[in-house]
Amino acid sequence: MKAVMTADQYYRTGISGTTPSRPAMASRPDPVEVTDGKLTDGRYWGDLIGGSAVSVASADHAAKLSAVNFCCSVIAEAIGSLPFDVVDAATDQPVTDFALADIISYAPNPIQVGAEFWPALMFSAALRNIAYAEPVATADGLEMWLLDPRRTHTDWHDRGFRVTYQDENSIARIMGPGDLFWITGLADATLRPLTPWKMAKGSLDFALALEYQGRSGAQNSNRPGGVLESDKELGEEAFDRLQEGMLKWRNGGNVILEDGLKYHVVQTENDKSQLKELIEQRTMEMARYWRMPRSMVEGNSKNSEQESGDFVKYVARPWCRRIEQAVRARLFTPEMRRRYKVKINLDALLRGDSGTQARNAVLYRTAGTHSINDIRTRLHGMPRINEEWADDPRQPLNSNRAADTMTGGETAPQDKEVSADD
Repeated sequence: MKAVMTADQYYRTGISGTTPSRPAMASRPDPVEVTDGKLTDGRYWGDLIGGSAVSVASADHAAKLSAVNFCCSVIAEAIGSLPFDVVDAATDQPVTDFALADIISYAPNPIQVGAEFWPALMFSAALRNIAYAEPVATADGLEMWLLDPRRTHTDWHDRGFRVTYQDENSIARIMGPGDLFWITGLADATLRPLTPWKMAKGSLDFALALEYQGRSGAQNSNRPGGVLESDKELGEEAFDRLQEGMLKWRNGGNVILEDGLKYHVVQTENDKSQLKELIEQRTMEMARYWRMPRSMVEGNSKNSEQESGDFVKYVARPWCRRIEQAVRARLFTPEMRRRYKVKINLDALLRGDSGTQARNAVLYRTAGTHSINDIRTRLHGMPRINEEWADDPRQPLNSNRAADTMTGGETAPQDKEVSADD
């Protein structure tokens, strides 16, 4: 069996293995970028000022970019803080005698409350498009524990997957779908979800390079970058002196160029290179991968109510739908599914300002879709009125009790009947 040639052998002998690609006395150099910055003696001038490659290599690295952190944090906090209820399938009212409902909504484990557990799960889901938690049965009942995504590896198959998890003692545990609770985002006709930060890697690398350029400019006292040119080969002593001088120059000092060295500017100043505009453009480009509305990224209040609705329609609602179905399918038994539903209330994200809420309350009552108790409890967080008429959405608006919602149904003084004795 013929051995496969290494890259070094190919450079020296050619693809056939018999015909040299160039004279035998010289070996073919490795391909390099035109702007690799190599000096005549094989060293790199970038080493003089500590230059390094700029690339996003992991999800944690991507999350350090402000735009990515903002998008994932907003999604996690917005969805994780929504009212999370288990309701009766027949009446659509929250249940109070279902132990699993309390665990899911308020106390997933002894350390975290629901408002901590769900945002943490959602941040990983928004960043990686998948998040895992492990249900654990204890003497006190069920507990839900998040799995660290940095120690989790998933092997995907055509109709299933296997998760290998390294615990804090470096012991590997292998788990299947029946051992886990998980939520995933959009996938491309496969079980494997699409990973936003990997799909946006080109934009992330560009944004990181812009950030590095701005930071380098500030560290160099906004001095433009450039190249050093010399007709002579630098000796070790000259190279060391030049390296020391370039470090001083980077911090605002002056450097003496010797041996005929010349400095040529190859980088424009930040204001001329439109660095600010490029950073803003890259920020919006990255935000598109998470479908964030423009006003939320820019902090612009214009049309914020409409774009808040877009956030609910295109970001929050799809994730909430996945969570609702995942809880029912992966935590409930078939009998539980027939009796209970999971409901995440998105109304909190659509309320608007106080004027909008007041107008909506009038519209709900006029249309007969909401009772007075619905408006008081769901929209305004007020206590219920323990009267039958307060639960009837068909109660006429010209009723004193129905019209005076905010006073708890007390008849307005000017509308009270005055008896002859008064």
